[in-house]
Amino acid sequence: MNTPYVFYTNINKPWIFYFSTFISYLYNGIIGPLFVAYLLSINFNAAQIGILLATQRVSIILFEIPTGVLADKYGRKKSVLASFTLMAILLFVWFLSQDFTVLLLVSIGSGLAFTLQSGAKESLMIDSLNLSHDDSKRNRVFARLSIFGNLGFILGGLLSMVLVFYFIKSIWLAASFFNVLLFVLYLFFVKEVQIKTDIIRIENRFTELLKTTKENFIVIFKSRPIFLLLSIGFIFSLITAVYSLSYPILFKETFNIPNYYFGFLGALSGIVGIAGAWLGQKLSQKKGYYFTLGFFSIILMASFILLGFSQTVLLLVAVFAMIEFGRDGWFPIYQSFLNKFIPTKVRAGVLSINSTTGILAIAAGELLAGFLLITIFSGKLIIASGLLFVIIPFLLLNIRKSLKPATIDKINQLD
Repeated sequence: MNTPYVFYTNINKPWIFYFSTFISYLYNGIIGPLFVAYLLSINFNAAQIGILLATQRVSIILFEIPTGVLADKYGRKKSVLASFTLMAILLFVWFLSQDFTVLLLVSIGSGLAFTLQSGAKESLMIDSLNLSHDDSKRNRVFARLSIFGNLGFILGGLLSMVLVFYFIKSIWLAASFFNVLLFVLYLFFVKEVQIKTDIIRIENRFTELLKTTKENFIVIFKSRPIFLLLSIGFIFSLITAVYSLSYPILFKETFNIPNYYFGFLGALSGIVGIAGAWLGQKLSQKKGYYFTLGFFSIILMASFILLGFSQTVLLLVAVFAMIEFGRDGWFPIYQSFLNKFIPTKVRAGVLSINSTTGILAIAAGELLAGFLLITIFSGKLIIASGLLFVIIPFLLLNIRKSLKPATIDKINQLD
């Protein structure tokens, strides 16, 4: 017997998700900019770093679809709470160990923790705030999420500068603490209302899981816009994965930037990210999705090329800021545009598939970059990856061509 879909009512307030996003980005602002620099400081090479990162991504690929489907069927809040618990434990292990094998196992566990919240958290927000069919409200919420996230990232970057100055390993303790805080926030302030459901016999659960996953893939392949948008997300993730591993090495090894400087870069990325998110929202309202996504893609391509040719630290920082500006302008509008085409009943599952394809691209990009950076100058690799941005505008045009004229007019009106 099938389990009815879990329905949500408008019971939550946007501030809950804004604040949780602020906290999530805060701890990522502590860890993210310093991750590669930290591993370099304990004598890991680029290949080892790439392996650790790619292992986490492969773990995400293995767990993403099952956890997304299970969240749809058995409770998204429970899935998110389990994620925060596991992540807090694993971050503490990062503090305790510098052994490559142990950290490899931690990378696998962190992949599982990520999947427990990836599609579930976003779906919980969209359905509880009734964002499915309101483009203007959905764009506004995603843009504000990006703004609050960047505020958290700014504070995280500044905080990491202090932590690194005194004790670099303390970044892991701080990140673990903030996951505990997120657990408390979701436990007491995020509500999930579920209608009565039929209990599935244990032996039928796996069959239901496979059936629902198959239905999600059918939705994707029948909808050309969803398929092409997932392809765009794959390309974007591949490019940014190469960049994310390459730029710290460019800063650290070529220009000999000290570790605490990466906290400043994290704060800077948050500041310019707010401006990018604001511009993305305004452009999407005036020019529509296609123009906005294409515009930021071209900006990013030019910035990647310029970063690879930069010869001074000042120019390097300026171009880095432009890249972060473009990324935060592009991504919220991409998320909103993708959600426009996804049916509510399969939202978490399709978003999990999107996350899976993106993580596959990230794993490939990080693993490839890790080995290439041993022999290739990081600037050249950044330039080569940036050229791939030119593909995105062509795929956007393909999406537009695949829609009926009446559908295009409707999208333009809602933009």
